[in-house]
Amino acid sequence: MARIDPDKIRNVALLGHSHDGKTSLAEAMLYAGGTVDRLGRPDAGNTTFDFEPEEIKRKISIGTAIAHLTWREHKINLLDTPGFQDFTGDVCGALRASEGALLVVGASTGVIVGTELAWQQLRARNLPTLVVVNKMDKENADYWKTVDAFKEFSPRPVAIQAPIGHEAEFTGVVDLLTRRAYEFDQQGRPKEIPLPGELAAEVESRRSPLVEAAAETDDALLEKYLESGELSDAEITGALAKGVAAGTIVPVLCAAAVKSTGIGTLLDAIVALLPSPKQAAPVEAVNPRTEQAETLTREPAGPLGAIVFKTTADPFVGRISYVKVVSGVLTPGTQLLNAAKDQPERAGTIGFPKGKALEPATEVVAGDIAGISKLQVTATGDTLASRDHPLRLPPIEYPEQTYSAAVSAKNKADEEKVNAALVKLVDEDPTLTLEHEPITKESIVHGMGDVHLEVVLEKMKRKYGVEGMLAVPRVPYQETITSSAKAEKKYKKQSGGAGLYGHCVIDIAPVPRGTGFVWEDKIFGGSIPQNFRPSVERGVRETMEQGVLSGNPLVDIKVRLLDGSTHQVDGKDIAFKLAGAMAMRQAVMDAKPVLLEPIMDVEVFVPERNMGDVISDLNGKRGKIAGMEPSGDHTEKVRAQVPLSSMYRFPIDLRSITQGRGRYTMKFSHYEEVPAHAAQVVIAAYQKSRGGEEEA
Repeated sequence: MARIDPDKIRNVALLGHSHDGKTSLAEAMLYAGGTVDRLGRPDAGNTTFDFEPEEIKRKISIGTAIAHLTWREHKINLLDTPGFQDFTGDVCGALRASEGALLVVGASTGVIVGTELAWQQLRARNLPTLVVVNKMDKENADYWKTVDAFKEFSPRPVAIQAPIGHEAEFTGVVDLLTRRAYEFDQQGRPKEIPLPGELAAEVESRRSPLVEAAAETDDALLEKYLESGELSDAEITGALAKGVAAGTIVPVLCAAAVKSTGIGTLLDAIVALLPSPKQAAPVEAVNPRTEQAETLTREPAGPLGAIVFKTTADPFVGRISYVKVVSGVLTPGTQLLNAAKDQPERAGTIGFPKGKALEPATEVVAGDIAGISKLQVTATGDTLASRDHPLRLPPIEYPEQTYSAAVSAKNKADEEKVNAALVKLVDEDPTLTLEHEPITKESIVHGMGDVHLEVVLEKMKRKYGVEGMLAVPRVPYQETITSSAKAEKKYKKQSGGAGLYGHCVIDIAPVPRGTGFVWEDKIFGGSIPQNFRPSVERGVRETMEQGVLSGNPLVDIKVRLLDGSTHQVDGKDIAFKLAGAMAMRQAVMDAKPVLLEPIMDVEVFVPERNMGDVISDLNGKRGKIAGMEPSGDHTEKVRAQVPLSSMYRFPIDLRSITQGRGRYTMKFSHYEEVPAHAAQVVIAAYQKSRGGEEEA
């Protein structure tokens, strides 16, 4: 089989609001290209793209799925991405693997929050884009109203098609460039028909903005257009492709995926207007051993460089790494280097993705996409290169996690299995992390939202046979003191034989925040023998770990051992340890102890119209507003410091306030004293739980 020319490849990501028909559109394109022999439907659970049980159950895409088709002698790789924001991590990987995108919009729902968020992702990367107004056959479908809804967007999308018919009577499209009309067969392939007479005047009026947009891409074309008032079809097509590649023109097309109407002309537009991998900008790579930069021109003749943009793992199928070959040629058996980890890998089975399947490949050229099975150390974001020419590509950027939950096993005996399963799931999902909180002793999983974490547990049960539970994490409070105190305690016990005796005097004082625990032995002489003094310290440290108010550790205290006494026979390590613990507890209670809570630096990005409501919400969460500033694109950035205890619900509240348009980042700042009224609630809850334990 002849090697494919990278100029004949199109890598296209599909983005948009959930339920606007991305998967249906992708299925229709596969059907038109002959990759599949039937039209898959998400509501029937029989699509090539949505194959995971969690996707079939919810009837939404949860992960990016990839399949390819051939159209007009071009290979088109389609990357169907999730529309639900909890799964935006997979969108980031798909965008890294694509040179173009389809922004899918529902003809009856129009431009909504998911559309806006997808647009922002595409503009941030300046990715060449076509807008597809889908579901043109639905009730209340309005193509021109949807096109007009983009008028506030920049660059403003421009229609290159007009629909024939309305709602259920939508039967075809008119190419505004050529003035040609098309209807479509059952498979979505176009057939030219006479232009309906009633559309002639509208076609002319709608065509003018298209020609003007094309002319504005080139000074010579603009001059010709101003002089003659017309451009040739070839000039317009070339100018459109140039404008799309530069990100200055976003063409709009129409379709009804479930009827395969508009599919063939959409595929024609992908081939004609979206760039090939060779047309994309060169990539700056780095030799990981010398840190020398190297420019890759996306040619098969270049050194091998491939980025892993998605990973899946299954206990039965094994691990599959999906790669975009940026430069060079990848073949089965290639001796590879994972440049991110500087470890060897070997390319085993390589195939072209078709949903969950891999079609065997003899080679994968620069610009193409493939799956590699059973790589040992490679994770999403890593670079694969040849061992004799190491290269590291820029990493994929992912959003910060915004939702956290404590995770535990439903069956306590399965705790280790749950943690082991989560480690494997974290390995395939860059937006999922797992940590052990040392203060609360909880396992905390961080993700992009509540649905994201629910799906993680469902996958864990299906793939690894263990069930987990999610809960609101406990806040890792700390305790400290605000004044000095002195305490003397004696532990004495006699029970027939040898007794126990330990006696110590200590004083304590606060030290600057962050100092930790300071121990000083100030005994002069032998009131406490040298061998028993570490036992006093152990007792003090145990009290520090357990706290006295809320079961949380004490911090930033200096403890001095001043005096004590022993007994020649009954003096024991355990007695001095207990005396130290008792003295420490008494001293802390006399030193005005307080509760400390973690304070987070929070940055919230919200539409201007929602800023007041968000500030009010943060104030209600005991937040302190640090500043506000414009963030571009009609968005404001609000900076605040907020207690962690108030942030666990914030993702849900922010989504409600902004209808999903808001986002935020959060990082630890410092610990701060909890206001008395709030501290009493925490302390009372702890005392109540201790009472319950003691009764039990």
